[in-house]
Amino acid sequence: MLRRLSSPKDLTEQEIQSIIRPSLLGVLVLSLLLGGFALVGISKGEQQNRVLFIACLGLTYGSFILFVLIRYRPSFEYTTATRISMILIHAGLSVFAVIVVPASLLIFPAASILLAILLTSILWGRQAAYSYVILVLLGLILLSRYQENLYNILPGILSVAVLTVSIVEFIRGLLKVNLQHIEGLKTVNDFARRINSTIEQEEVLKILVEAISRAIKKVDTCFLAIQVNQEKLYLHLTYDGGEYFPPQEKDMEGTLSGWVIRNQRSLFIADLQKDVNLDGVQVVLTGNNRNSASWMGVPIQLGQSRGVLAVASYMPNAFDSTDLELLENLAQHTALAIDNANHHSQVEAQALLDSLTGAYNHGHIVQMLEQELKKARLTGKQMSIIMLDVDYFKQYNDTFGHKIGDEVLVNLAQAIKQNIKSTDAVGRWGGEEFTIVLPNTNGAQATKVALRLQETVRRLSLHPKNEKTLPFPTISQGVAVFPTEAADSDTLIQLADRRLYIAKQRGRNQVEPAIEHWETAQNTTKNGP
Repeated sequence: MLRRLSSPKDLTEQEIQSIIRPSLLGVLVLSLLLGGFALVGISKGEQQNRVLFIACLGLTYGSFILFVLIRYRPSFEYTTATRISMILIHAGLSVFAVIVVPASLLIFPAASILLAILLTSILWGRQAAYSYVILVLLGLILLSRYQENLYNILPGILSVAVLTVSIVEFIRGLLKVNLQHIEGLKTVNDFARRINSTIEQEEVLKILVEAISRAIKKVDTCFLAIQVNQEKLYLHLTYDGGEYFPPQEKDMEGTLSGWVIRNQRSLFIADLQKDVNLDGVQVVLTGNNRNSASWMGVPIQLGQSRGVLAVASYMPNAFDSTDLELLENLAQHTALAIDNANHHSQVEAQALLDSLTGAYNHGHIVQMLEQELKKARLTGKQMSIIMLDVDYFKQYNDTFGHKIGDEVLVNLAQAIKQNIKSTDAVGRWGGEEFTIVLPNTNGAQATKVALRLQETVRRLSLHPKNEKTLPFPTISQGVAVFPTEAADSDTLIQLADRRLYIAKQRGRNQVEPAIEHWETAQNTTKNGP
């Protein structure tokens, strides 16, 4: 496991080693060349080159030791004191090299200074590099008062320093852009990994907001909108100023989101405070109704529906092309994740339904009954159920066939759904029998629902293709109420089922008990025993 150096914080040790090793190799080659020139000078009797030769030996030895240290001690960390000491020593050696090297060979220490600035910038940042440059220049300026020849080479050294600083800034600029791009890719990969581990749409949207906020630093607003029709957008997600807002509909005409959806192209507006040169487009506020100054939107496809994923900032020029590319990548992963979540929800919902009628299956209607009983106990309100059975269904099947019998059950389930509230539930109990759960409903109200359903069924008929119209069978129903008649689900179901068979015994096409039963029960309760 590689550890990060204390500086720079955005490079790993392995990355720094890959940069430093070639540079140290260059220093070794440079010291060997300088040593060779010094030996030639010594052979010609130039005694001053002895100092240069000794300096080259020291440079070669130091470079070799540093190379070994970096190669075999990758966990070495530079403390502040270590960095300061090394910068001072390096600056002193650079000044010494300029002093002792003959004027004809000054290109070598100049190149060494340039290389030192680059390495210092990579290792410890621009502040350390500029400190090194200033120390070298100050040293040469001070010594130039005693050695006149140094004054003549100062412009050249200064030019090298300025050139190196420019190169440092250029390299660090490229490095910053590259690191931002890498960080964006990491964010996308992390986002993809996290959303693949969830099948809940709300969780996907929250992870999306977290990823966008982490990767695009200046985002204030984020929203995901789906086209409902030619005129409306439905905002599944609206996040503004650190706050989530409930889903809502917005007019699509004249909006930036509408433009993205119609043209199926990404849109990047650096400054919304200037005129937006898009035909028929005006800025529409969402969330906290604050004016955004920067805006980005990318098209997104959710199943058969088109939409837009957009971000905005209260600051102008908050985004760049890298941010837009990142948003496009996040949009693609978001679309896949939401499609998977929707598919899972559909599969889960389908597993709760009877495959023929679309009503809840037996297991789920029992579960819903238990849930409603718990709510009724907590609230102290009544709850009713209706047990319903198709009259003479076996004979009907034998007469007209099972296909027609199936059509009866499908039409009956639809008729029941049309006659109950959205808070009610209907399930296929088995065969031709259905159970209707009616929360917050007393006996009289439940009986009225049963009578209304009986009247609806009376008007139904079947129209098989190329055949004559067939009569629709009648239904019998039994009603029971919690808690006045039963204290638990088993007793409630048994009572409703017993009353259903009483309705059948009375001649079928009946509701048991009649509406008068509840009026009598209510009067008895009022007057006492």
